[in-house]
Amino acid sequence: MPFTLRRSKRKELVFSRSLVEAVKSKIFVPNKKDSYVYRSPTLRRQRSRYSHLPAELLAYIFILGAQDDPLFPITITHVCRSWRALALQTPSLWRIVSLDNRLRLWNEYIRRSRACTLDIRLVPQSRKNNGSSSPDPRSRAHGRYYLAAQSVQNYLHCAAPHISRWRSLEIEFQHYAPYLWNGALSACCGYGPSSYAPQLESLTLINPNNDDTNEFTLFGGYAPKLRRVTLNGIRLTWLPDVFANLSALDYTHHGFTRGRDAAAELLYMLQISNRLRQLKVSIPSRAGAHSSFPFRFPAEDSVLLAHLTELSIIIEDTNLPSALIQFIAHVSIPNIHTLHLMVKPTTNDTRPSRAGQSDISTRLRQFLKALPRLYTLRRLELEYAWLSDPRFIFMLLHVVPSLTHLTLRGPHITNSPLFELCDILRARYRSSSKYPLILDVLELDRCEHVTAGMCVRAVHVKDCVGVDVLALRRLKSNPSGVRLRVWRKVMYHYLLINML
Repeated sequence: MPFTLRRSKRKELVFSRSLVEAVKSKIFVPNKKDSYVYRSPTLRRQRSRYSHLPAELLAYIFILGAQDDPLFPITITHVCRSWRALALQTPSLWRIVSLDNRLRLWNEYIRRSRACTLDIRLVPQSRKNNGSSSPDPRSRAHGRYYLAAQSVQNYLHCAAPHISRWRSLEIEFQHYAPYLWNGALSACCGYGPSSYAPQLESLTLINPNNDDTNEFTLFGGYAPKLRRVTLNGIRLTWLPDVFANLSALDYTHHGFTRGRDAAAELLYMLQISNRLRQLKVSIPSRAGAHSSFPFRFPAEDSVLLAHLTELSIIIEDTNLPSALIQFIAHVSIPNIHTLHLMVKPTTNDTRPSRAGQSDISTRLRQFLKALPRLYTLRRLELEYAWLSDPRFIFMLLHVVPSLTHLTLRGPHITNSPLFELCDILRARYRSSSKYPLILDVLELDRCEHVTAGMCVRAVHVKDCVGVDVLALRRLKSNPSGVRLRVWRKVMYHYLLINML
């Protein structure tokens, strides 16, 4: 039944003119030709300055920034649209994977790196805080302050499927936890092609608190491009297919062997890595039980390092282990150019006690007796405990006939040994020997007093509190033609004396 009151015709909704004009006045958008937005000239110049840089140069700048901060690529992608596009099209920008519990982030890094080689890192967060030793509060949030073996294994599991793309591997622990190396290297100790590292160039494994005596065989015995290795507190199987092509080795002995066994183990390693150009050796003393090395190095044999040009020997305080003396007695370095005899202090006081003075003097004489004659050595650096016996310095000058740069660092150098050193230099200069010793530079660092001999062409004095600057100015009146330049920086005196 139709409704009787229904309208026969629906009336259209019509707004009044005044209402339409009022709405337009509220939501009106001016025409683009009539609108004007003020833009700062400085901002316009900055945008044009960076926008005109070539994409290759800008990408290289991004890559340099990512080397210091692994999260720098994330910052780049949030600057502008063009930088984000460039960052996403640069695979090498995402190659640094600094592992922690943000596994989804690092998996995205690996995906964006595409086929580029990877730099895998697992290092303490405090090392990135400008060298500060205090832990960063953010490091605890990301699982870097203290790591257990299971956490380390989970982190490395993220990068283990891409081991064939690894360009470098850096793992460092500064705390103690059991089986850390088992968790970190479980993916690297397999057999077969899945464990090979054909692109690996650098390897760093550091854990000075390690107590695991197991020997690890890495990368299935295949890493042909490996060139640089740093080891501290770990025992590895030294295979030719992994370590034969090394050019630089920084080796801190694990401490599970000592004496002849430690020296034999080191010499066995150098027999395989005989192409080294740079070698740094340290054998610290460790308490506890010691094992024996299965191979005995023949007493009459020596290891030839024909390519070695720089050698650094590091001891702790006044402890010169017998393993280092036996090592230097069985190594041949005919082309050595630089020798560093360094000290890693464990206390603030670097002066030896009276009991340790006689012991270090005996060990220094044994070391000098084992040291071969170095005809090609040009630069020699000694510091702290190596300077505890002045006679060691004087006798060492007879082993290095071609020396031109001598650096002495530490408070052991005083007037008396320095005057005697100058007398020896004068005598060697005036003698008619086949190799007259003429130093180009004598560098004294953190010493008490300084003087110059007639056969010295330059003397560098740095951080020497006891130096009398006024007394050194008298050298200007020396008839031998001494030219003296004195300049100051902050609290220290930096002097350069040029002997013409």
